[in-house]
Amino acid sequence: MFSLPVSPRALVRPTAALVAAVLLLTGLTLGSAPAQAGDKERTQERKAFTSGKKFAVATLNLKKGMRVAGMRHDIGRVLSSDASVIGFQERLFSRPALRASLPKSWTLLMPKGPTGTDDNPIAFDKDVWELEKTWSALLTGKTWRRQTGQIAHDQYGVVAVLRHRRTGHTIRAVSFHLPNHLHNRRTGGPNYGNRGGVQAMWRMASRIRFLKEDAPDAHQFVAMCDCNVTENRDTGDHLVKGRITRPLGLETNYSGRKGGSGIDYVMGERASAYRIDSFESHRKLVTDHPGIVATFARTR
Repeated sequence: MFSLPVSPRALVRPTAALVAAVLLLTGLTLGSAPAQAGDKERTQERKAFTSGKKFAVATLNLKKGMRVAGMRHDIGRVLSSDASVIGFQERLFSRPALRASLPKSWTLLMPKGPTGTDDNPIAFDKDVWELEKTWSALLTGKTWRRQTGQIAHDQYGVVAVLRHRRTGHTIRAVSFHLPNHLHNRRTGGPNYGNRGGVQAMWRMASRIRFLKEDAPDAHQFVAMCDCNVTENRDTGDHLVKGRITRPLGLETNYSGRKGGSGIDYVMGERASAYRIDSFESHRKLVTDHPGIVATFARTR
């Protein structure tokens, strides 16, 4: 018999196959430590949601003509961030299509009534929340459309009072959509070239303030909107910050950001045991808006 010569270097440099075999025998895998750490963190995060220490709320503006497959994709993206409440805006497709896009455990609140009452529905996970009350709130009457000179239909928001099944924490959630072309981004104030829309926004803001002030102290006010105002250039007292968030003591997914921009907001009342802890923006969607998910965490 004879044997092939083995170089000294081969004796001290094990092959990749040998390393894999040793790891397999010892019950380890390459990169196992980071994976285990990530799994542990995810498990802790899931426990926080299932115990009620955290909950997440999303806002998602739908694009006209979206079909079930596209809506399922976009809804799935915000659900990946543990959202259990979603405020939709611009629902311009069929009711059955949107209902079919939601998981079976979810309920869609889409009130019937005059044109516009169902444009901004709210959906929630029945396994997480129990519905106490819902209604469609008229936010402003007919408004002038600057682009066409035509009269738009009345603008409604959908309101839902939801009680967390685990903790009993109750939120008064409202989904709404402000008029277009509100913002003069150069000055940071209203676009008075669209005075009709600006004045409609003021009426809507007044109604939003009433919905919050009318809520019992034990109910946290939460709002989801396509506000049509660029957040980081809203510098006056007559748009979203001056008419809604500051007067009501609301924080948003843009709180504390420097240089951030966006027109899609999740708002939450600060004077609550639950505060906005973090947020995630999903941008690779079928619709033309990002899906914003704000995570609320118990702080006291």
